Amino acid sequence: MPNDEWLDVAAAAARYDCSAKTLRRRVQSGSLPARTEKVAGRDGRLVLKTLIRASDLDAVFGGTSQEEHVRRIRESAPPLTDEQKEMIYDVFLKHLLEREAERERAETESARV
Repeated sequence: MPNDEWLDVAAAAARYDCSAKTLRRRVQSGSLPARTEKVAGRDGRLVLKTLIRASDLDAVFGGTSQEEHVRRIRESAPPLTDEQKEMIYDVFLKHLLEREAERERAETESARV
């Protein structure tokens, strides 16, 4: 991917697995540089599109940026309490038991047919 490639908001959102609304908010706040241009739409008429440089998107959403973000969250998050761990365990166990019961019901139904 060339670093000077310009993407419209929809293409950028699809490529970086985020919403177009997120990108527009970042452009509006100034944390993501962009430009607005008139370009030919699907039907040939001119439409205004916000274009974002791929290298700027890499800087914001690239691997190192994301890894740094996750690292900061992990450093600032307090460890789980024993009570929280027990609650998580109970939720997972309940989910697994429900899935197993549903699987058994489906097998029983298919055996009747």
